[in-house]
Amino acid sequence: MKKIDDLTLANVSSFSAFLIPATSLCLKSGYAYGVLLFLLSSLFSFRRWCRYPQSKQTVIIALLFIGMAILWYELSYFENKEWDRASKYLAGAVCLLYAMAFPPKREAFYWGLAVGCAGGGVLGIWQVYVLGMYRANGFTNAIQWGNIALLMATMLGIQLCIFWQRQSWLHRAIVIICILLGLEASVLSAARGGWLALLVVIPVMALFIFRYRRDIFLKFSALLVVAGFAVAITNFDMLAKRWQKAEAEIGHYFGGQQVDTSLGIRLEQYRSAIEMIKEKPLLGWGSEGYLHEMRKRVDEGRYDRSIHEYNFVHHEFLDLWVKNGVIGVAIQMFAYVYVFYIFWPSRRRMHPFEGNVDLWRTQLSLRLCGVTLVLMYFLFNQSVQFFVQNNGIIFFVFPILIVWSALHDYQSKRLAHN
Repeated sequence: MKKIDDLTLANVSSFSAFLIPATSLCLKSGYAYGVLLFLLSSLFSFRRWCRYPQSKQTVIIALLFIGMAILWYELSYFENKEWDRASKYLAGAVCLLYAMAFPPKREAFYWGLAVGCAGGGVLGIWQVYVLGMYRANGFTNAIQWGNIALLMATMLGIQLCIFWQRQSWLHRAIVIICILLGLEASVLSAARGGWLALLVVIPVMALFIFRYRRDIFLKFSALLVVAGFAVAITNFDMLAKRWQKAEAEIGHYFGGQQVDTSLGIRLEQYRSAIEMIKEKPLLGWGSEGYLHEMRKRVDEGRYDRSIHEYNFVHHEFLDLWVKNGVIGVAIQMFAYVYVFYIFWPSRRRMHPFEGNVDLWRTQLSLRLCGVTLVLMYFLFNQSVQFFVQNNGIIFFVFPILIVWSALHDYQSKRLAHN
């Protein structure tokens, strides 16, 4: 009976890992269904997993989630008096410990990414080319939605490349179409910052594939060329207009002609935040103090009125620094560095799996997904504060715990095999 119960809980964990990416782009608050299922299963099975021996790395990840919950509680409390953002990090810490005891399958997350990319692409095409919207946004902020679509397509593409030889032509064709639809969703959202992030991530992933899988390096390169060409040629007008608009907005800002544009507002926020950081670099102004002082200076004419309505800076580290000082920046930076470190597929970590091709490929695919997630979030946040939106928090916390717990499960299988 216990084995059946364990299997049931593991299946719920896998279904949750599928549901989170599968519904995130195509349904309103779609990410919430998988998260809610994950959390309810965690709470109802607390007595089953609370005594499970956790690794030091897992404990540190859980403590990082709790630390970020405290940080974001302080950042958001003075704005809305709620635990909304902090609660998602706390839920992630609980679900992480549950997932380590009842880990999801990599395949569940893989197909969740595929379904999510397909749904997001179809919805984006419908919104732009049928409804006539200027940019696709799913049912949320266009930048967040487009960047998450790009992240999902990238993680899906990495796994397809690594398991390429194991799949049928039909499987490859279906997943390639899903990847193209995910990229299409990103392009139709006109989220320019995400495209710049991809220019950094692609060479990093190519380096790993060349290092470990030279047999598919040419296929990987060809897939990138075909995908890039297909997406660019079908959206040439939009891409050209967005590039021209970016050049015009930057020129108008530095020429003193117009500030209240997408990039102009960001540049004005950066100027104001840097000047305020210089005055209180160690402890920051606090959330309430920052908003009061920024709006006071806007009213005095020191900064353009276009930034008055924003309660955050469109740059993660400037936003944290001006509000929480060096401590806030250190907590967030440590989270990036530590998670990046534990997923890094070093030769020492990969060597024990060389005797089992399937486990080796699984290890590499999961580790590269973890590295990609952290790297792309870091780059996304240089032009927007990704963690002020619910889906931004969810898609950082829950893929980390899904990938990490699945990675741990396959490591356990190697030990059992030996």
